[in-house]
Amino acid sequence: MERRRVFFWLLGVVLWALLRGLLPLLPAPLPLFPLVWFSAVVVGVALVVWLAFEVGRIVEAKWTGICGSIAVIARIGLVFMPFPKNLATQVAVGAIADSLILAGALLLGSSISGLIRHANLLPPIAIVLTVVDIWTVWLGGFVVRIQQKAQEGVVIAQRVIEAATVRIPTVATAQYARVGIPVIGIGDLFFAAFLFALLWKFGLNTRSAFVLSVVFVTVGLMIAQLPFIPFGVPGLPFIALAILLPNLKSFQYTPEEKKALLIGAIFLVGLLALFSLMVRQL
Repeated sequence: MERRRVFFWLLGVVLWALLRGLLPLLPAPLPLFPLVWFSAVVVGVALVVWLAFEVGRIVEAKWTGICGSIAVIARIGLVFMPFPKNLATQVAVGAIADSLILAGALLLGSSISGLIRHANLLPPIAIVLTVVDIWTVWLGGFVVRIQQKAQEGVVIAQRVIEAATVRIPTVATAQYARVGIPVIGIGDLFFAAFLFALLWKFGLNTRSAFVLSVVFVTVGLMIAQLPFIPFGVPGLPFIALAILLPNLKSFQYTPEEKKALLIGAIFLVGLLALFSLMVRQL
């Protein structure tokens, strides 16, 4: 581990926590609302993508698993603490809790990169994650079922929906609005750190992948705000596309490997179709 880079990464986590906790408390004048909101989205996305990008570079895989587990255990420990009544304490505890979730997801995601031995496995892994993410969010998977339960009035499902949705900032008064940085799903953070760690591991084009990830994820969040878009927008397709596009020439496959990948893709689609039918029967 490079201590200086680790220090700046931890500083980034702290900065993200401060933005998460304090920014919603600062009212923005309504005439400046679109600019402030867009700036908050870009800054929030750039920061969290950078954290996912850097973790695989600065921390060895064997340490990321240990540190990530510690962060998760600490976050679970906060659940058993009495809920603070003071607003400042509530903001502080909430920021710490969010930081532990963020750090845990990124560290644990980066830790599993050690399981992948060949760069050619990166594209099929990214594509599989993309397909599963789309299925989960839009085509009858877990997120769709949670949404249905929330519409039926199930309290737990409604709370999950509230926690997972990228919210549009709400107007506080006739002159001001409150703006918060966007929240990206835990699964997206986990697998983004995993994919970025593979880029570092195999010496691929990381800089272009980072820039494209910021641009694509920002576009994805913009799309999520459109009124005709169904609940949620899968984040991994944007991240996977940003990672693969600048590195396409780095992956070479034999005809046999291409045939095996095609068979695997057909099997995956059939399996997800079967799962969709099974879930609808529940």
